[in-house]
Amino acid sequence: MIGKDGRVRADPEAIARIRQQLRAEPALGALTDLAVLEAEWGASGLHFVGTWNATGADVIVKIGVSPSQRWWTEAISREDPALAPILFASGGRLGDIDLGWMVSERLPGGLHAGWHGQEFTMLMAAAARFHRFARRHPSGPHSVTTAGDVASWIDSAITRGVPGPAAALLGSVDQDWELVSQACPPEICHGDLHMANVLSRTPAPQLSDALLIDFEPCLMPWVFEAAYCQVLNSDPARVGWRELILLLDEQRGALGLPTISNIADLRRVETIVLGWYALRMWSIIGPDTDPAWRSPQIWRAAIDDYVSQAVQS
Repeated sequence: MIGKDGRVRADPEAIARIRQQLRAEPALGALTDLAVLEAEWGASGLHFVGTWNATGADVIVKIGVSPSQRWWTEAISREDPALAPILFASGGRLGDIDLGWMVSERLPGGLHAGWHGQEFTMLMAAAARFHRFARRHPSGPHSVTTAGDVASWIDSAITRGVPGPAAALLGSVDQDWELVSQACPPEICHGDLHMANVLSRTPAPQLSDALLIDFEPCLMPWVFEAAYCQVLNSDPARVGWRELILLLDEQRGALGLPTISNIADLRRVETIVLGWYALRMWSIIGPDTDPAWRSPQIWRAAIDDYVSQAVQS
């Protein structure tokens, strides 16, 4: 059922068996009209769509949910249901298969440029709400990002031919990590915050509280959350993607969470962390980005700029 890449297989044999187990699962008696949902970019599991007959709601069934993701989704469903889509059912096994699953409210899709830049405010506000929630659960399952991880991102990016003076950042990782973590002490963050992992109940451009999905909680300086999203969306043709660390700082402040009060400290941290995340994403994606985001030339120029500014900081 699980492929060599660690993900649930999507071949006809695997789909047929999972469908059979879903129909046999006692907790899913209200689930009907199952159909496979075509995999989207970056999908971390196999998805079905269907109907939850108890309420008539359209639902999405995710197969291959990690224990950590299921724990956080269930905790949010109990304690702060406005932060995520409605969770109708979940479990850690399907029949005799050790496989996590969830049945959630199906919403139209992620945030996008149709909000004319306000999608970034909606996303950072949702991130801050998750940070507040996670503070109540310091022992909840999560990974940890360290200075060693940052050094690995830089090494990997250099191996993949990243533009810019990336090697110059290697020698200062420990010193820069101390600066960043002092200004912004690590705390549990969403861990995979991007436009495909946040949903809206309202169509663009109507504003609403965004809802988060696909939690991969990680203990790290909270500025990493915003830097990841900014690097992924860096494109001169798009509106609103700049200064997301400042935007997240403001959203956290509105909730009474710690912020970086000194603007000079914030700008220094911003420059360093954007450089690190440019290298992280290059190490994963390399030079050939998804055409739906930006051209390879724009992507390369953005990475070069982030890395060069970080070196100069």
